[in-house]
Amino acid sequence: MSCGPRLVQELRQAGFRVTPQRGVILEAVSHNGGHQTAQQVFDQARRRLPGLNLATVYRALDTLHRAGLIDLLPNGSDLVRYGLHDPSHPHGHLICRSCDDIQEIGSDSVQRLAAALKRTSGFSLDVGHLTLVGLCDRCAAKA
Repeated sequence: MSCGPRLVQELRQAGFRVTPQRGVILEAVSHNGGHQTAQQVFDQARRRLPGLNLATVYRALDTLHRAGLIDLLPNGSDLVRYGLHDPSHPHGHLICRSCDDIQEIGSDSVQRLAAALKRTSGFSLDVGHLTLVGLCDRCAAKA
């Protein structure tokens, strides 16, 4: 089964209705890869659905996130990026609040952080997807 039908099936299994807009938006996030803004998803999806509007994209991205198919990557301000959720690849992101650079950190680093938090505070961190906002080394050197 190709990724489009598989993702649509996962959306149904999560209890959400599959609309043409949700299907196209989910495929746009999946096929573009990486971490995209809603505007980038809209630009890609509009090629297949010319009547699509940006508000529909935002609503669909929210629904797809609630269904567990898309991860949100907030940058600490008003810019949110979206990426396909991949449960077989737990990882984290370091997002620079100045230049919006995104660095992926491996699951080992995330697991060590989760263990330290558990030891010191008793808090159980959701390690499936973690986003930390701060300053990259270039922006920190400028500050």
